[in-house]
Amino acid sequence: MAKEMTLDELLKSGDPKKVIDGMKFETGMKLLEQLVTQVEGGGLDLETSMVSYERGMIVLDHLRQLLSKAEEKLQVVQGE
Repeated sequence: MAKEMTLDELLKSGDPKKVIDGMKFETGMKLLEQLVTQVEGGGLDLETSMVSYERGMIVLDHLRQLLSKAEEKLQVVQGE
């Protein structure tokens, strides 16, 4: 079973796209919610806010890809 990624690991990653490869949808949602809470809470310096935003967009793109694949599978099942 793969280790669940933490928000700190995502933010410190040199290559976030590589780190999230294979990430489950639920894990991505959890990280995205944490990122949004962190940015909306204020108190972050500009650089940290920008890194958080960029990482959030990468996670969001990954989640959209997972949803797209799930929709394709459902269409195949419904078509049979």
